Amino acid sequence: MTTSTRRVPTWLIDTLLAVTLTAGAFVDLSAWNADAIDAIGFRTPDGFTVVTILLQTIPVAFRRRLPTTALLLVSLGFFLDRSLNYPSSIAMFGLLFVFHAIGSELPRKRALITGWTVIGLMTGFTVSGIFAGLVSVGTPLLVFVFTSFPFILGLESRERRTTEADLAVQAQRLEFEKEAAVRQERARIARELHDVVAHEMTVATLQAAAAQRLIGSDDEQAKKAAGEAERAGHEGLVELRRLLGMLRTDEPASRTPQPGLHQLDALVRQMTEAGLDVTLVTQGESRDLPPGMDLNAYRIVQESLTNVLKHGGPDVSATVTIAYEPSSMKIEVVDNGRGAASSIGGSGSGQGLMSMRERSMILKGSFDAGPRPGGGFRVSVSIPCDTR
Repeated sequence: MTTSTRRVPTWLIDTLLAVTLTAGAFVDLSAWNADAIDAIGFRTPDGFTVVTILLQTIPVAFRRRLPTTALLLVSLGFFLDRSLNYPSSIAMFGLLFVFHAIGSELPRKRALITGWTVIGLMTGFTVSGIFAGLVSVGTPLLVFVFTSFPFILGLESRERRTTEADLAVQAQRLEFEKEAAVRQERARIARELHDVVAHEMTVATLQAAAAQRLIGSDDEQAKKAAGEAERAGHEGLVELRRLLGMLRTDEPASRTPQPGLHQLDALVRQMTEAGLDVTLVTQGESRDLPPGMDLNAYRIVQESLTNVLKHGGPDVSATVTIAYEPSSMKIEVVDNGRGAASSIGGSGSGQGLMSMRERSMILKGSFDAGPRPGGGFRVSVSIPCDTR
C-alpha cells in the first residue's frame, strides 16, 4: 500500500513552461514576413535562429535544480540572438524565469554576486549596441528592469520561504521544549509520589508490627499502634490518589493516546502544510506493534522529517518508507535537500540524530544516517519485531 500527499512537481511545471516558451517563440518567428524584417533591419531567420531560441527556453526546465547552468545557457542565447540581430520573440522571457530562480534557489551571497554580475553584463552589452546603432537609447534601461525585477522577486521569495521554515521549526522546537518541561514535571511528581507513599507505607508497616507485638501484653498501646497504622495507610492512599489525579489531569494531551505509526498520515499532512513535500510508502503487511516500539518508531520518523524541514533548504522533498518484514521492521527517510549533510553532518552529533539513535538502541535495533551519494540525506533504522 502506498499513501502519497504530493503537490504538482516543480520540475513538471518548469518543463511545461519551457515547452510553452519554445512553441510560442516559433509561433512569433513564423509571424514575421520578409518585408517587415527588411523594413526594421533585422537579420533573416535561419537555422541558427533555432539554436538561439532553444538556448533561451529549454534551460527553464531545469532552472531550479541547476540555476547557474540555466543562467549561463540562457545568457549565451540572449547574447547570440542580440548580436546576430534576429527578430525578437518571447524566447527572451526565459531570462525572466531563470533570473527568478537565481534569486530564489541559490544561497543569498552567491545569488547576489551571480545575479547582479550578469545583469550588469547584459545592460553594458545593450549600451554598446546604442553606439552600433542596433538598439534605441531606452533599451539598456528596459533590459535592466526586465532582468532585475524577477531577480529581486526571487530574492524576496527565498527570504519568505526561509522565514516561514524558521518559524515552523521554532514553533516545533517550542512544542518539544514544552513537552520536555511536562515530562520533567511529571518525573518530579513521580519522585514525590514515591517519597510520600514510601514514607506512609513504612509508618503503617512499623505500626502494624508494633501492634502485633503488643497484643496481649499492652492492649491499649496495641490499639493505638493499629490506629496509627490505619491513619498512615489512609494518608498514603489519599496522597496516591491526589498525585495520580494530577498526573492524569495536568495536561489535556495526557488524555490522548500516545502517537504511533497509524498516525503517520496526520504527520505527513502537518509537514506538508509546513512546506515539506512528503511521500509515505508502506511495504509489506502492516501489523500491530508493542506500544513502546510503535511510539519510538513514530518519533524516529517525526524527528527525521523535522531535521529535513530544518536543514533541507527550499523546495526539498522527502520519502518515508515503512517496510514490514517477517522478523523486523525497517524505517527509511530520504530527502533531496542541499543543506542536510552540511548542517547535521554524518558524524551523528546533532541532537535529532542522537535522539533517533537512542530510540533505536532502546528497541535493540540498528541505526544509520548520513549524506546520500547523489545529494540529500538518508536515515535508516531496522528494528527486530520480537522486541518488547
